[in-house]
Amino acid sequence: MFVITTEIIKRMSVVVIDDSQRIRSLMAALLRDLGCHSVRPYEGVDQACTGIEKDRPTLVLCDWKMAAADGGVFLDRIRTHQDDYIASTPVVIVTGFGSRDILVEAMQKGATQFLVKPVVPRELLKKMAFVHNDDREMVRRHGRMIYMKAKTAPKPAPAKVLPSKLSATLKHQAPVTAAETDSSVWEL
Repeated sequence: MFVITTEIIKRMSVVVIDDSQRIRSLMAALLRDLGCHSVRPYEGVDQACTGIEKDRPTLVLCDWKMAAADGGVFLDRIRTHQDDYIASTPVVIVTGFGSRDILVEAMQKGATQFLVKPVVPRELLKKMAFVHNDDREMVRRHGRMIYMKAKTAPKPAPAKVLPSKLSATLKHQAPVTAAETDSSVWEL
């Protein structure tokens, strides 16, 4: 179980890479609705890599299967970047092809997490919470940033709370209780 608050989401800067304009727009709108500070959509790997050097995002959502260069190419480029901050940026691979082979390949190339399309808000929040709570260390080996094993298990949150805007979005998914607090907390 992972925890994320609205305050954390508000500070997140997210890059979305997908060659489909429709998917880029939908993902960007969803992230903005969740309250992300900054959302930058890119059509391809080259544009995204240039943008990431300037924006230095806290998270990248990258489609696995794209025409020009795919998610594997992106992971190769980002994980071998000379700047350790950029090379260790969390990357969630998003795909409509959720096969075990793709999952294994993505993780071997350095994906932080894996999300299967169609993307639903609750699953996206789970991945964002995982990224926020991920304490695995990354080290450079043979010119590539790789994950080491986790040091500790993530700590659960005391409450399950959703902001009203998101509650409406999630109403057809698994039940989540709401409570009055100073800050919204998601325990996913």
